[in-house]
Amino acid sequence: MPRPVKYDDTALLDRAYDLLWRDGCDAVSVRDLEAALDLRAPSIYRRFHSRDELVARAVDRYVDRVVAARVRRHLTGCDDPVEGLRSFFLSALRPAPGEHVPRGCLLTVTAGQSVVADGRVRRAVERGLDEVGSALAAQVARAAATGRTVPGTDVATLATTLLTAFEGLLVLARHGRTGLAASVDVLLAACFPGPGPGGSPAADAGPSPSPAVPSERNTTP
Repeated sequence: MPRPVKYDDTALLDRAYDLLWRDGCDAVSVRDLEAALDLRAPSIYRRFHSRDELVARAVDRYVDRVVAARVRRHLTGCDDPVEGLRSFFLSALRPAPGEHVPRGCLLTVTAGQSVVADGRVRRAVERGLDEVGSALAAQVARAAATGRTVPGTDVATLATTLLTAFEGLLVLARHGRTGLAASVDVLLAACFPGPGPGGSPAADAGPSPSPAVPSERNTTP
């Protein structure tokens, strides 16, 4: 009888994206994958056909599990769109349990690696970035509808600006830069100067005190 499968693909992809997210695709060897997945190389290739396919599927799994969870928790689940954006940005500054420096985002990490030359990996990264961009655009549209943006603001352009800032924040956080929470406040005050729910202009309020950033499970980066 054939040997029973030790792990299903979902469990393996969860282990794979965690390793790739922590170390970066280019630094992860086949031996590293063997140790993380508890499988020998021939078994890995039988399941995933190639290293690049494994990376692409791991990124897809990360998008479905981690990115979607972050969007739900910090954006769509917040009544105030600007406060939702603040929470979303600040979530990038939280290290995983047991770690001292935030990991940033697997999408951002992978986009700068040589493996992104593979079309499957590039499509997986682009899908994730598109999901983040769409979620940001929805928040900007909500804020604009309540007078939080400057009249005439182009929603798509502002959403792209926020995505650009968010990706930069992720890179700086991963490299250990501190004091970034105050920059988030300045960015949002500049982008959304209109009155908040309490009726006072966000621009007049000034940056909010930078809270201590607690640790957060690495399934919600």
